[in-house]
This record gives sequence, structure tokens and C-alpha cells, in this order.
Amino acid sequence: MPHPALRALLALLLALPAAAWAQDEASEPCDDVVEVDRFRLLRQLTLDLAGRVPTVAELEAVRDAEDVGEAQVDALLAAPEFSNFVRRHHHDLLWPATDAIEVVNAAVALLLPAQLYMYEGDGDPDRLFLLFTGIYGRGGLVPCKDEPAEWDEDGNLIFETLPDGTRREGWVMVEPYWAPGTEVKVCALEARIQPVSDTGVACDTAQGLLTGTCGCGPNLQHCASIPVALDVALSLQEQVMRMVERPIAEGRPYTDALIGQTEEVNGPLVHYYRYLAPMALDPIILEPPVPVAELPDVPYGDADWHPAPRAHAKHSGLLTSMSYLLRFQTDRARANRFYNAFLCEPFVAPPNGLPSPNDECSQEPNLRKRCGCNYCHGRLEPAAAYWGRFANAGTYYLDPATYPTYLARCAACAENPDRMCDFICDRFYVSEIGHPDEAPYAGVLRSYQWRDADEVAHVEAGPQALVEANIENGKLAQCVTRKVFERLYHRPMSPSEVEDELPALAADFAAGGYDFKALVRALVLHPGYRRMAR
Repeated sequence: MPHPALRALLALLLALPAAAWAQDEASEPCDDVVEVDRFRLLRQLTLDLAGRVPTVAELEAVRDAEDVGEAQVDALLAAPEFSNFVRRHHHDLLWPATDAIEVVNAAVALLLPAQLYMYEGDGDPDRLFLLFTGIYGRGGLVPCKDEPAEWDEDGNLIFETLPDGTRREGWVMVEPYWAPGTEVKVCALEARIQPVSDTGVACDTAQGLLTGTCGCGPNLQHCASIPVALDVALSLQEQVMRMVERPIAEGRPYTDALIGQTEEVNGPLVHYYRYLAPMALDPIILEPPVPVAELPDVPYGDADWHPAPRAHAKHSGLLTSMSYLLRFQTDRARANRFYNAFLCEPFVAPPNGLPSPNDECSQEPNLRKRCGCNYCHGRLEPAAAYWGRFANAGTYYLDPATYPTYLARCAACAENPDRMCDFICDRFYVSEIGHPDEAPYAGVLRSYQWRDADEVAHVEAGPQALVEANIENGKLAQCVTRKVFERLYHRPMSPSEVEDELPALAADFAAGGYDFKALVRALVLHPGYRRMAR
């Protein structure tokens, strides 16, 4: 027999009018509407704000009352379950999806031979090895032998040369930082802890591990297993959700999520920032967003979250988080997502706006002037400039002290096709001239190319200035209000609602200190929330 509480819940739900179960699919409010009864209203509220159906106690409370009271709405907003609403809403806005391969590069990735598709042979999943150590230390993409390592009387590691030309050493047992108190088999070359490579390059850099003559250091601290890479990627996704969730939970302005100068870190991120981020090659990370000296002293396994200050004043909340910068890998993509999610201004060309690619105007290198592209890029390029000091396809802040606007050596190689450009020039500067109009920008930091004085100011101000400008002009408040309305009402605002109701709702949101809970409260207590089409 069902539990008595379950029977009571079913009885109350079955007692609801049949119309109360109908899904409102109208994209516009209908003239023929009726206010839902208190049971349907409660069901809407609990589904929207808590992600569940009403409890027996909640249903019984409204059965004996005339309506759902404001106290019940406040209780739902104050409950921990409200975080479900916050997360779902912002997950849809931000699309967080950090790939493990973006944060842990091949130089530091301890691979499992049994899972490596290009390894031909009987791989042993217990022997962890590095790709570059296998190539340069053993002569192929192979791990060590499946037996304990041995050393000669002079302390040199003993290798065995195999018929295929590779040479193999044995493994050693190591206690990894990600599993203290346990030991795993690690190939002896990878387990080395020397400070520099055979060529004199520091082993705590990616360049050192790329030589194939460096090890992972004490407790494998400079290397990452596949589970570690996944832990870091998931932690970065969680971090950006917490950057939104925490100000809302603490009653601080919603705008803190977009312009705040702190972030939260857990054990995996602390270890990543301290030991793994500096090992990055590309995408450029190198310097974590939090200075190493400011990181809390916590072990890898610490699941708690700790506030930490950002390294540069140009950081701007979640908009310069590693998750956001890696998810949207160009300054244009970053601006586009911000304009869509927080300003409700998508970049959309008019119908038939693109001319033939054979049109002479289609060869124009400046997208503001290229036929068809200019519809969007006339607005997008000035917006993208705000992210100009954050590396494309990476997260590295290009500090002007290290990356000036112009580098003569990059101009020299751009002007001389026979001269090889270095990695920095190729990565960040105009080092190749593909069109005569690009010649004046030879040696210029790419983010400054084609910029006028106003856009140069955007590059130097950073994304925080963009947010603050749209706080000042009211666009941010209006769009946040509109997006929350759409989630709660399950339809877009009608033109009349945009004209008559949105300005007042957004103005109250801004005047109230950007209190996100107060905005949700106002929208669910608004008469329109309890209307449904027949």
C-alpha cells in the first residue's frame, strides 16, 4: 500500500481541475485568459523555483487558505533548492563546457597505455607514462616494461633495448598527489624529480617536459592523470556557476557576478593553478587568474571552496573566468555571448545580407567594411575589443608590460617573408601580411588591428567597463529582467509587455541594488504569472 503521505499527495493532485494540467504553449499572452487556482499556482511556483512538485505540507497549507501567500513564495526563495533555479537559468545563458584537453596539455598528461588508441601492444593500465618521455626517452610512443626498475652500481637506470629499436626501463611505485596514502605504478623516467632537463631547461615548465628528459616531480605534482584532468575541467565549470550563485545567495548585487574581482577555488583548482597551469603550451594559460601566493594552502582532495583574489584589475567576474574564456575562445565569441545573454542584443544579419564571395568587397580584410559582414561586425568589433587583452584560444592576460602594443621584431618578420617569426609574434602579433591594407599593422598586437581611438580605449579598459556602461544605460537590468521573465513565464514577452511593463520592472530591479531574488519575487507575484490560456 502507498505511504499515507503519498496517498494524500495523490488525492490532492487528482483533485486539481483538468485544465490545471494543461501546458501553456502560447508564445504570446492570449486575450482569453483565466487566473489559475491556488493549487496550480503552487505547482507552478515549486516547479519553477525549486525544481519539484509541491510537498504534502505545502498542498495542505494552501487547501485551507484562500491563496498562495507571499510567505510561501519567500520560503521557496530562501530554501537551498532555489539554487537549482539559479543554476539552470545561468547554465542556459553561459553554456559552460570546459574540455579536459583544454586545461591539461599533452606535455603533462600521464596516459594510460590501455586507453591510448595509437599504442600497439599489450598495454598495462597500471603503468602511467608521458607522451614526450616515451618518444624521446624510449624511442617511441611506448611505456616502460611491466617489471620493477633497476639501477646499476653507479645509480644509472638500466634499460633494455627491444627488437623494435625502443629501449625500456621498469616502473617504480609512487604516491600521487591525487590519491595520498596509495601507490601507483609509474614508469621510472616519468617519476624523476630533477629540477632541470638534460638540456638545462627547468622541469617545472612545459618546455622542460617537452624535452622528454624531465620527470613529474615529487608526488607527480607537475603531471596530471586522466581523472585529474576531468576533476579540473568539472571544477572550472562549477566555479563559474558559483560565481553567479554566491552573490545571489548572500544578497549582494547580481552585477558582482559580472564585475567581481574574486573567484572561488577548491583543492583541484589550487593544485592546477600552482603546478599545472604554468606547464601549459597552447592554449596559453601560463599564469592562473589567481596569484600563486594568494592561493589557500589546501590539498588536492579538498572539496571545499575558498575565495581568492584575481591577479589583475582587468579581470571581470565570470566574463574572464577560465571556463568562460575557454568556452568562448575568441574576443568576438566572448562579446557575442555577453550581448546575447545579458543585453538581449544578438548579432544577426538581415535576410539576403551576404553577397557573393566572388564580390570584390568580400575580399576586404576589415570585417567592418566587408560586404554583408559589416551588418554585425560594425557593432561586434567595438564590443569584442573589451576582451582584447585576454588571449584568444586561451585565458592568459596579455599584460602591457610584457606584451606591448607594438614589437619591432614582429614587424621585421612580417615585412620579410623569408624571416622566421618566433612563437610570440605568430601567436599574438600581426606577423604575416595577407592584404595590402594590413601592412600598416605589421608588428601590432592583433587585438589592436583596425581599432580606432574609441576601440583602443575598450581594449585597455577590459570587460568590466562594458558591464559598467550597460549598468549605467539600463540595458543590463532590462535584459536580465527579460530573461528571467521568459524562464518563469515559459514564453517571450509580448510587444505590449516590453513597452508597458519591462521598463518599470527593470527600473525596480536596478533601484533595489540588482537583487536577483527580489526580481524573481516581483515576477512570480505579478498578476501575469498566474494567468493561463484556456
